[in-house]
Amino acid sequence: MTLLRKIFIFNTKHRIVSYWSTKVNRSVASLTSYGEDAKDFGKNYDDLTTNASNSNLELQNTVGQCAPHNQRKHKYTNDIGRGPELKDFIIASQVQPVKCESVPYVRNAAINGLNRKVYFEVYGCQMNVNDTDIIWSILKDVGYMKTESVEEADVILVVTCAIREGAETKVWNKLKHFKALKKARETQKLKPHLKIGVLGCMAERLKHQILEKEEIVDIIAGPDSYKDLPRLLSLTDSNQTAVNVLLSLDETYADIVPVRLNQDSVTAFVSIMRGCDNMCTYCIVPFTRGRERSRPMASIVQEVSSLAEQGVKEVTLLGQNVNSYRDLSAMDYYGGLPSDRETHLAEGFHTVYKKKKGGLRFVDLLDKVSSIDPEMRIRFTSPHPKDFPDEVNKN
Repeated sequence: MTLLRKIFIFNTKHRIVSYWSTKVNRSVASLTSYGEDAKDFGKNYDDLTTNASNSNLELQNTVGQCAPHNQRKHKYTNDIGRGPELKDFIIASQVQPVKCESVPYVRNAAINGLNRKVYFEVYGCQMNVNDTDIIWSILKDVGYMKTESVEEADVILVVTCAIREGAETKVWNKLKHFKALKKARETQKLKPHLKIGVLGCMAERLKHQILEKEEIVDIIAGPDSYKDLPRLLSLTDSNQTAVNVLLSLDETYADIVPVRLNQDSVTAFVSIMRGCDNMCTYCIVPFTRGRERSRPMASIVQEVSSLAEQGVKEVTLLGQNVNSYRDLSAMDYYGGLPSDRETHLAEGFHTVYKKKKGGLRFVDLLDKVSSIDPEMRIRFTSPHPKDFPDEVNKN
C-alpha cells in the first residue's frame, strides 16, 4: 500500500507542476525501478504499470502542447524587459518631422528708447535713491531721456517703499493723479501714450492689488528686475501689461555703473549688499528684497574711487543689513575668513540662525574703502547690532 501511495504522489506531482519532457523521462525511470518490488503485488502490479504508462503518455501530450506557450511566454518576457519604444505606438507613415519655428521674442531694435522722456517719482529709503540711479543708467544706455517735468514725460516710473504704510498711501494717491495725466495724453494724437510703471518693494508686495485697483499701470517690476525694464517697456507698446517681480539669489547690479540724478551733489550712496536673512517678525524686507547677497569688493572700490575723482566728499554704504556683508568672490586676494571658518557675532549676542562661513567681512571692506581718499567721509546704513564687527569698535 505504501508503494502505491508513492507512485500516486509521484505521478500527480509531475502532472501538475512540471511540463518538461526530461522530467517525464525521469519519472518513467523511477517507475521502472520499482518493478521488482511490485511483483509481489501480483495483479496490482500489472494494473499499476498500465495506469502509470497511460499517465506518462498524457503527460507527454500535455508537455508537447505547452511547449509553444512557454516559448511565447519567454519571448514576451524579453520584450517587456527591453521596453517598448515610440515606434511601437506610432505608425511609421504618420510620423512627421518636427519643425523648429523661431520664437517671436522682442528684437533689439524694439528695445530702443527712441528718446522718450522718463520721469522718476521716488519714495522710501536711501536704497531706493540708489536704485533710481541704477535704473536711470540702464534706460539711458538704450536711448531714453530724463525729464524733471511730469507733464512732459512719456514714461513715469514710481520707485516705491513697502516698509511704511504712509509711503504706500502716498503712492496710491499719486497714481490717481497720474491717471488723470494719462487720460489727458490720450487726446494728444501727436504724442505717444503715457506709460506708468510701479517699481520696487511695493510692486513686489502688492503686485496683484496694483493690477486690479489701478488699471492704468503698464509696468510692475520688483527690486531685482531693473535690468529687464527696457524689454518690459517695449512690451507696453502693444498695449500689454508687463510684469517681472522675480527675486534673485545673486543679483547685485555690480556690473551697472549708477548715473546719479543729481550730478552736483557732494554726497553719494553706494550699495554694497542686497536682501536680508534675518526673518524678524515685524519686518517684510526678506519678502520684498529677497535673500542676502553681497556685491564683490573690487566693484565697490572701483565705484568709490570714481566718485572721489568726481569730487564727492561723503559716501554712504547701503544695505538692508549692511554689516553682514560677506564677499566670497575675492577672498584669496584680500584676506578675510577662510572658507571653512564661521563668522562670529558681536560680543553678547546670540542667534538661532546658522552661522555662515568664509568671505571678506564688513571690516575688510571698511579698511579698503577708507584708504581710497583720506578726505572722504565714509558712512553706512542700516546695520544690525548682532553683526556689528568688534574689530571696528576696537579700532
